[in-house]
Amino acid sequence: MGRRNGHGPVRRKKVKPSEFPQVFVDADADFASIKIAPGIEARSYEKGGFIFCEDVSGNVIEIQLLNLSSLKGLKRTPAA
Repeated sequence: MGRRNGHGPVRRKKVKPSEFPQVFVDADADFASIKIAPGIEARSYEKGGFIFCEDVSGNVIEIQLLNLSSLKGLKRTPAA
């Protein structure tokens, strides 16, 4: 028995697994980047030690940290 709403049967959408977030860490260069959405960077700004990259619409698509070692409590894990 299927579910119904006021407009007919409810259909479930199949959602593709997302490719985001993408995390890149380079401990030698003391740099980390988290790409959270697809897009081309139109502008970026620094706030609180982080660099935020935005697309043309003003949506944040990437967050960068240039001084990775400055984070307190960061656990180092060996590369796989």
